[in-house]
Amino acid sequence: MENEKETVNYSGVDIERHGVLVVSDVNFKVFGSELVTLDGHIGSGKSSIFKTLYGDLPVRKGSAKVLGFELNGISDRKISQLRRRMGIVFQEYQLFDNKTVSGNLEFVIDSLGFKTPCPKDEYINSILEKVGIPGKASSFTHMLSGGERQSVAIARAIVCNPEILIADEPTGNLDDASAKHIAGLLYSLSLEGKSVIVATHDGGVFRDFPHRELHIEGGKLF
Repeated sequence: MENEKETVNYSGVDIERHGVLVVSDVNFKVFGSELVTLDGHIGSGKSSIFKTLYGDLPVRKGSAKVLGFELNGISDRKISQLRRRMGIVFQEYQLFDNKTVSGNLEFVIDSLGFKTPCPKDEYINSILEKVGIPGKASSFTHMLSGGERQSVAIARAIVCNPEILIADEPTGNLDDASAKHIAGLLYSLSLEGKSVIVATHDGGVFRDFPHRELHIEGGKLF
């Protein structure tokens, strides 16, 4: 990874949630064009680590940098700037079910003021084709299958071309075929130069795709 840009650097970081130490002395780096999985049992601290990455949980000990932003004592203004350069896929999709697939993506584009490289409709269709759901732009999200909804969530996360993509248990509620499709999609996004960081309790779904594994056990990251 010597020739790739370093996007994440944690050194000696303690992760707390509600004042309780969850994971201690966290040390890891992530680079561009890299797929990294973070596995561990439910409640091990995967989501807590993720929340520090995008500034939802504070870092009070150690050094943590994401895209050059120092997370220790980071201001709300800088958190906003950081999140504009990240894409986040949440566990429960968090889609607007009263909007179409296209409407969900348009909301993000408009909210961030992102300038699409071609007409908006054409650009959205290209993103949907990339994530494997062409022709779904006018569908309402509540009418889609679980795998399709997860693809929409990923499309929404990448529509503004982030440098880092964070996915929290993106395959947890999917059947085997859908899970493998999502794993392959995330790997393909890393090949485009993005840092892709995935929390999972089933790392085996990524076995067919080159990646680096991090594991949480007993409050430690390995």
